[in-house]
Amino acid sequence: MGLVAEFQVRSLELPLTDAVAAVPDVTLYIDRILVVDPDRPVVFCRAVGPYEAFREALADDPTVDAHATVDESTESALYRITLSDPPLPIYRKFVEVGTTPLGGIVTVDGWWSRARFPDREALAEYRAFCLDRGGTFSLERLRQEPGSDGPPLGLTEQQYDALLVAREEGYFTVPRETSTKAIADELGISPPAASERIRRGIDRVLENAL
Repeated sequence: MGLVAEFQVRSLELPLTDAVAAVPDVTLYIDRILVVDPDRPVVFCRAVGPYEAFREALADDPTVDAHATVDESTESALYRITLSDPPLPIYRKFVEVGTTPLGGIVTVDGWWSRARFPDREALAEYRAFCLDRGGTFSLERLRQEPGSDGPPLGLTEQQYDALLVAREEGYFTVPRETSTKAIADELGISPPAASERIRRGIDRVLENAL
């Protein structure tokens, strides 16, 4: 099942970057990405905004091998875009770590993506690769899918441990039976770090449960 992550990547090594930069008012909504041939992925995306100018810009984008219009309306157009062979390193790494794309948005600010990673190691590997290539990686949300290994409700290992210790020691009882310092001592971290993990963990539980 794995982890579902929502994140934003900014890099000149991302597909379609040149075409979008040429038409900054366009927004691309990624419907799906076909990776039957990893060296020639096919992107189905809907361009909202000046899509005719975007279609012209695709011809000058070095990451695009071919493109075709699938559907068109007065406000948007759906394109089938075959990426160049070989794909850019950051996208190739995205495929190599076993990621399943679940949707995305492309603007001049970068790629916002929602994707399923096999595990935390794969996510960490992809993030490190993006940073090593000079890009930025901002994780916005992480959710553990039901039935998969690891902490539930999208918690990190550190947040889960902090909440578990806090509950077992009576941190949430009334009156409170322990202190942040006592929890920090048990976890081997500073009181401010323990407090932050507890607060972020509670926020993540509420975010995924409500």
